[in-house]
Formats: sequence, structure tokens, C-alpha cells
Amino acid sequence: MLTINEELFADIPSLHVYKTENQDKPLPTVIFWHGFGSGKEHNLHVAYRLAMQDIRVILPEAVHHGTRGTGLTEKQAQMEFWSIVVKSVSETKNIKSALEEQQLIQDARLFVGGTSMGGILTCGALAAYPWIKGAVVLMGCPSWEKLAREQIAVLKEQGALPISQEDIEAQIQKLVPYDLSQHDAALDGRPLFFWHGRDDAVVPYQYSYDFYEKMKHTYSDRRRFIYHLNHSAGHKVSRTGMIEMCDWVADYI
Repeated sequence: MLTINEELFADIPSLHVYKTENQDKPLPTVIFWHGFGSGKEHNLHVAYRLAMQDIRVILPEAVHHGTRGTGLTEKQAQMEFWSIVVKSVSETKNIKSALEEQQLIQDARLFVGGTSMGGILTCGALAAYPWIKGAVVLMGCPSWEKLAREQIAVLKEQGALPISQEDIEAQIQKLVPYDLSQHDAALDGRPLFFWHGRDDAVVPYQYSYDFYEKMKHTYSDRRRFIYHLNHSAGHKVSRTGMIEMCDWVADYI
């Protein structure tokens, strides 16, 4: 039997999922972030499969989403995309501290993961936090600067970028410390699972695949650093991919 609780961790609304019998036990723990325009409850199928394998799962709500919505239009939220991502990286640390205070993490066994925006911010968290033991990046991107510049180019074509080039460059420079592709030594052999659809038109797979190709030689055990490229998928994780990811986490957390 599973328990799903709505809780606050460091004042961040989250769903807390675990086997009922494990309520107060320290457990291997996964903080799993949702995508842009989504919400914490949309990853309950992931939490279910992980929790059934005796893993504690925290599904946080990102700022400007769900219960933390602030009435932004979709276009306004898009302009806040990177500030949401960076804030969520910071909040990952706060959630971890709250879990530690409650002694809910077993032997520092903490993974971070997410889909789309959640996968992007997971890469940034890996660059920033050596205490993360491993990670899952579904449709994400480790190359923050390149992705941001691609997004800016699209917005310019649409005539929807009301800030100067100087301000753009200043904002991009704030992303560089979290760009895992530029700080690849930060990966430091930690287990990392990538999944991406080859036909993804939202977050191109090539950024994460290029990173994988660059770094795979640093792993003697290739199962610890794995890339699943689904040749028939777009911007949606397949059921098979979800199951493989959850089983991989159970093996390596």
C-alpha cells in the first residue's frame, strides 16, 4: 500500500510518495521535477513505480505552476522559463535540507530527476551540487547556454523579445555556472540516465546526446551512464522508457 501526502518541504508544495510501511524510515530518495506548464501530480506514475521499490519520492511544484501559480499568461511564463529553472535548482537544495532535518534520507542516497524542464534543471543541479548521488534526465538538456540561445533566436523571429542584446547576454552569463556541458568534470562518475525522443521538437535530443558521446568514455561501467534514444518518439516519454528508468534508479540509487 502506498501513501501520497501533500506536504511542504522548505515551504515548497510537494507530493510525498512512499510505501505506507516505510513512513518514518530513512529511505533512498528521489526528488523528481515536472515539466514546463505541467504540475507535480503529472509524475505520479513515476512516483508509484519508484515507491513500490522502497524508494521515497518527492514531487515538488515549480514556481508559477499549479498551486504556486501567479496568474501569468503562457507567454509571460515562457519569458520566465530560465528564472523558474534556476530557482528550482536552488529549491532542490532546500528540499534536501528539509528531508535531512526529518532524517528521511538513507545514507545520503539522494537522486534528482525530471522531465523536460525538470530534466534541464536536473542537469544544472548536477553541475551545482556534488552531494547528488545520481540523476535521471528525461527530455532534458545539459547545454544551458546553447539551448537558451536557440530559444532566443526563435523569440526574435517571432518579434517577442522586448529586451536589449546587452540584457540578453547578461542573463545568459547567469546560466553558465549551471551548464553541465561546460563543467563536465562536475559529473564525477555519478550514475546518470538519459531518455529522449529523436523527433522531439521542443527540446532537441542532440544536446544531451552530444554530451553523452563526449563523456561515456569516462565510465568503465556503461550501465551507470546510459542513453536511451527512442527513434519513434517526440516530446513524450514512452511507457517503456519510464519503466526502464525506474528500474535503473532502483539498481543504482
